[in-house]
This record gives sequence, C-alpha cells and structure tokens, in this order.
Amino acid sequence: MNRSISISALLAAFYGFLLTPVNAQVNLKAGYNISLVSDPGLDQVVGAFSDTKPYSNPFNKLTWMHGFEAGLRFKADVHAFELTYQNAYQPLQAKGDLNDGNGPYTDKIKLGIQSGAFGYQVTGDVFGVGTDLQYQWYTTRVELVGVTDKFKDVQTMLALKCYMMFTLEGSGGIDAALQPYFVLPFDTYDLDPLSQYLNQEAGPAGKKWTRFGLSVLFYNGNK
Repeated sequence: MNRSISISALLAAFYGFLLTPVNAQVNLKAGYNISLVSDPGLDQVVGAFSDTKPYSNPFNKLTWMHGFEAGLRFKADVHAFELTYQNAYQPLQAKGDLNDGNGPYTDKIKLGIQSGAFGYQVTGDVFGVGTDLQYQWYTTRVELVGVTDKFKDVQTMLALKCYMMFTLEGSGGIDAALQPYFVLPFDTYDLDPLSQYLNQEAGPAGKKWTRFGLSVLFYNGNK
C-alpha cells in the first residue's frame, strides 16, 4: 500500500469519527508486546565482528523483541480512534575473558524500535480490527569494553500496523485485550553505520524489519 494512500485513509477515518453524533468515551490503555523479527544482513554484520574476537559466547542472532505500550482511546459506539506509544527492545550480548581468563567482560549491541501512532479501530463486544500509522525511530547502540567511542545510530521511518483484537471483559472497569498484529515499515533498515563502526566495509543490502507480534493490553474507564 502506498504511504500517501495509507495516510489519507486514516485521516478520512478520523475525520468521519469526529463527525459521529455520539459522545466519545476516553479510555487509557497500557500493556506489553512481543514480536518476531529477523534481518539476515544484521546477523551477517554481527557474526563477522564476533569472528574477529575471542568470545567464549558470541553474539546471538536477532529473532524477537519485546517492550511496553500505552495510549488513549476515544470510542463512540463500535468506532474508536487511538493514540499509541509502542516500544520494542532487544540487547545482544557477547561474553569473553581478558588476560587469559582473569577478566570476564560483556560487549553489548542494544537494538530498539519506538513508535508514536494514530489509528482507527472497529470493535464489538469481543472481536475487532484496527490499523495504525506509526512514526518509528530505530535506535542502535554499541558498547564495547575498552572502547571509549560509543556508537549510537537513530533511523526514522513510517510504518503501517494492522491488527485483530479480542476483548475479555473484566471487573472494576478494566478490560483485557489480545491484539495479534503485523507491522510493515515503509523503508529499510540501513546497516552501513553499524557495519562501518565495527570496522567492516559497507553493510549488506537493507531489509524492512517486518514484525509479527502480540500485544496484551488493559483498557480502563467506561466502554
């Protein structure tokens, strides 16, 4: 889907929501998410660096990320508009020993995806569907023992998140919701900055960090 079409569709949905002649209810939401993600190019860059070091436990591959999310929902009947912050994080670690085993150390590559989003949602008492337009920023940090020049790289892009929603009615004005989701970024993750910092040549071709995930959320307030 073209990004301009995605933006236009969400804006049209929001405009239509504002014209709905029903008083909207406001809900707070908070919860946890976990997602699957992989990038063979990233694995290649990190693996090549590990091969140059005498690690006893080299860096693992990136396979999943997790984090928290929070936001607001403005709901009128079955229609809703949401503002959401989502965080996903995963540290990669490699362990070794300095001075022939007399000094254990840990090198770290910290990978994170944060996003701010607005979206449209249609939900019944149990089942619903929705979509968010996300503004993402990818943060990569490298902390190597004995290296004072720390690495930090931030990349930004838009993404589209689509999800299903299963609501479990709770007591005390709090409902739980399960949201299986799929995130499709509009751009690729650029490996060149990380690859060049790790004393390699330009990185492999970039890849979109598409993610399949699950959010467990709690909504409070009148429904």
